[in-house]
Amino acid sequence: MQLTAAPNPTEVRSIELPWGVCSYILKRSKRKSVGFLIGDQGLQISAPLRLSISELNNVIASKSTWIEQRLKQWETRSRQTVPLSNLLDNGKPIPVRGEAYQLEILQTRSKALLNPWTKSIVLPAYQNFTQRDKAIEKVLKAHAKEVFTHMATQLVQQQALEHRLPNFSIHLSSPSSRWGSCNSKREVRLNWRLVHYPPKLIEYVIAHELAHLVEMNHSARFWAVLESLMPDYREPHKTLSKMNPAEVPVL
Repeated sequence: MQLTAAPNPTEVRSIELPWGVCSYILKRSKRKSVGFLIGDQGLQISAPLRLSISELNNVIASKSTWIEQRLKQWETRSRQTVPLSNLLDNGKPIPVRGEAYQLEILQTRSKALLNPWTKSIVLPAYQNFTQRDKAIEKVLKAHAKEVFTHMATQLVQQQALEHRLPNFSIHLSSPSSRWGSCNSKREVRLNWRLVHYPPKLIEYVIAHELAHLVEMNHSARFWAVLESLMPDYREPHKTLSKMNPAEVPVL
């Protein structure tokens, strides 16, 4: 009996589309349909194990215009990305909830502290920039978890009775291509970098994901649930659609 090698679950491929050559990462799985995602490394396509390359190429070709538009948006956003370390290296303030926080060094401190009263992030003396960056990221994530949890609680308390939300848990994530997500386990995952943005933008992402606990789609009912949680959601929705989840805003 001749044994055949199992298909490579992940590989880099390319296809000629009307607008040019498109490279993508192909992932094989037991799924039943083809999925498209613009992630950290560009276009990622998930396809069923038994789907032939010729059949896959036909599906990709049918999505050519969508792929072109999304890749252009991804490339624009990638160019706009401002790493947190760039702000620190240039002595610029760190945005926290849309406000400028200054970095302070105190020899007597043993761990980092974010002080909302003085608008400062206080660090103990550090030996190198890597140590500095890790300490700041840790304190920002802790602040993000506290802020996000508080905002989610406030939204739930004021929700309309006809859209009662199930119990859920808040988790932090750090993707570069999305602001938040939720799943069937009622886990709401929020990009911790949202902590850099003004409260209204943070509130919108939280309300958006909470609405998905009721409707896991973007149907008319989903938008109705979202509006019951945040009646003025339209402006922050429009603002965030033009922003990069991987960037740190420059004040």
